[in-house]
Order: sequence, then C-alpha cells, then structure tokens
Amino acid sequence: MDLCLKNKRIVISGSSGGIGLGIARFLAGEGARVIVSGRDKQRVEAACISLRDAEGSARGFVGDLTVSGEIDRLIAEAGEAWGGIDHLVLNLGSGRSKPKLEADRAEWERVFNLNLFAGFELLRAAVPSLAEGDAPSVVIIGSIAGLEALGAPWAYGAAKAAASHLSKQAARDLAGEGIRVNQVCPGNVFFEGGTWDVKQAENPGGVRDMLSSAVPLKRFGTVDEIAAAVTFLISPVSAFTTGACLVVDGGQTKTP
Repeated sequence: MDLCLKNKRIVISGSSGGIGLGIARFLAGEGARVIVSGRDKQRVEAACISLRDAEGSARGFVGDLTVSGEIDRLIAEAGEAWGGIDHLVLNLGSGRSKPKLEADRAEWERVFNLNLFAGFELLRAAVPSLAEGDAPSVVIIGSIAGLEALGAPWAYGAAKAAASHLSKQAARDLAGEGIRVNQVCPGNVFFEGGTWDVKQAENPGGVRDMLSSAVPLKRFGTVDEIAAAVTFLISPVSAFTTGACLVVDGGQTKTP
C-alpha cells in the first residue's frame, strides 16, 4: 500500500536511537524526508548514515530540545532546508527516574521537563509551519504508564498522563488549522541499550516472569511495531483520525 509519504517533510525529536530511529527508518523507507535529532553528534551522524539507503532522505540536528533556543533553531533549520514541515513526531522522553516517594520536587521537574514541557514547546514552535504544510499531522509518543498505574516511577507516569491529555486537547484545538494530533502509547519495547535491555541483563528471570504474567502476548514489543503504528497515523491513510490513542502493548492494558 502506498502511504503517500514520498517527499513529506518530517521532524522527529529524540530520534538518534531506539524507537525514534525506528520511526525515522520507517518514514524514510516510505520516501519521506526526515530530520533525525539528538544531543550526541556521533549518534546523530551514525543514525543518518544508517538511513542512507532508504528511499527518502535524512538530515541531522544536534541539540538539546529541552532548551527553547535549540527548539527554535531546529524549526528554523527545517524551514531553511525544506521551506517548512508537514509532520511532527514528539518522541523526546525517558522513563528513568527515582521510584515512589524517593523522587523530590527537583526530580519531578526534571522528568516533566523531559517528558512533557519540551514536547509542548516543540509543538508550539512547529504549529505555524505545520499549518502551512500538506495534510499536516502530529504524533505524540506516550506510554501505557500514563494510562494505568503499572509500577512505573510516579513522576514519569504523571508526565505521560499529562501528555495524553495534551494530545487530546491539541487535537480539538488544532483541527481548525487542519492539523491532526494523535498519540501512540507503547508497552514494553526492547531494543539494544534501552531500559528493558538493562533490566533483562540484571534480572532475566524476573523479566521473563513479568512478560508471562502481565502481557497476554508474553513478549516484548519491537521498535518496528511502534514505528509502523506511528507511520499509519502520520499518513493520509488515517486522514479522518485525530485525538486517538493507539495502544501497542501486547494486551497489557487489557480490560479485565
């Protein structure tokens, strides 16, 4: 199926590795032009090289998108290179935090800044360009930790819950400008160097028991499975879909 993404201009935050890079790979494979972003120059360059054979093309952006000035620079660079953007994927975030009451106010502010505030600032900065794009859309990468209490760090779960509200409210308010906004909420996704890679190395039996008891499909999700969901929501194939939350978690948040 042709998803009509050839030459589309797409900015993806937090995309030098893991899920973000998988999303960039899928979109570039559909012929899109993507900006791969991250704080580490070597990782960004390596990510762009890995996309060299894709049908689309990749540009790199090195910067800390928790800093407003860097966000403005990213949008400006996209404008200079492409004349604007058509789609935005907000993938900035991390679930690494202190558990329960061990997290003080400073830790909550750090987690919210990374998982919510930076994404909102990037969305706000991108809206004028998106509004002039071709069938523009936004996909926010959330987490099932923001949908249910599953034992994740409190600050992270609260930040992702707020991101879910943001996606729904933005969908309502930006529809008038022709911008669709949707969310993908992954479950437990395994990739090299990720949180579950570390946890499995530390406690393989515990991770195996968790998957067996908590996830009906009894396995991790893959980066490609999340990227496929994002690509669907970005594409015109989902043109009548906005304000939706697509949960990709192997059934973990199933209804009892």
